[in-house]
Amino acid sequence: MMDRIKATANDLLQLNKKQYCELGPGEGQISLLLKENKKDIIAVEAPWALEKNKKWAVDNHVKLYLMEFFTGDFSQIQEDVDCFYLAHAIAHFRYNPHILFKKIYDKLPVGGNFYLSTVNGCSFERVLQLFRGQHITERVTPFLDEGFKEVVKDFNKTEMKMIWDDWMHVKEYTKPELEAIFKEVGFKVKYAQHRTLYPNWKKNIFVKLYPHLADEIIIVGEK
Repeated sequence: MMDRIKATANDLLQLNKKQYCELGPGEGQISLLLKENKKDIIAVEAPWALEKNKKWAVDNHVKLYLMEFFTGDFSQIQEDVDCFYLAHAIAHFRYNPHILFKKIYDKLPVGGNFYLSTVNGCSFERVLQLFRGQHITERVTPFLDEGFKEVVKDFNKTEMKMIWDDWMHVKEYTKPELEAIFKEVGFKVKYAQHRTLYPNWKKNIFVKLYPHLADEIIIVGEK
């Protein structure tokens, strides 16, 4: 996990922007790495986020806007953000990502960047699972996993179990899909790439031949 976090922070530092804003920071690992490198950071987190997902910001004097991505008003953000970043969160979205991407586009200045990283929906592991006749999403179970009961209350307002409630990944994307969404809301794709985070000899052979089998997708859009 830390390899991915460090790699993402390095990507963002190379963009060399003035004001960064993380969307869905979790416990703030990426943002804190940027802060250690003297970058100005703020973050946006859901109001119902776990306490530990808010405490890191208080403890490190980081401004945290409590706002829901899809219904929140980004005009509340007072800082002149020139780089928004969303790391490994889009696979959890239950609403159309175009909605959020358009808000980000509208908020950015000309030349501003939107950085996105996510799991690759056609990764080597996923393809291998299909090749073996295995499922590529979690098995549908009759009862909700105890560890998700509190989290799910904020996403599923019914008393019926949704099939993804204790898997949480609603959709895993491919690079062409994400590039299309960026362009559809107005972004120019500055760069788009695959990255292997957890190499092994077998995966390395196949990824060298077919780069789209890598673990992770990184897209950077520019307004």
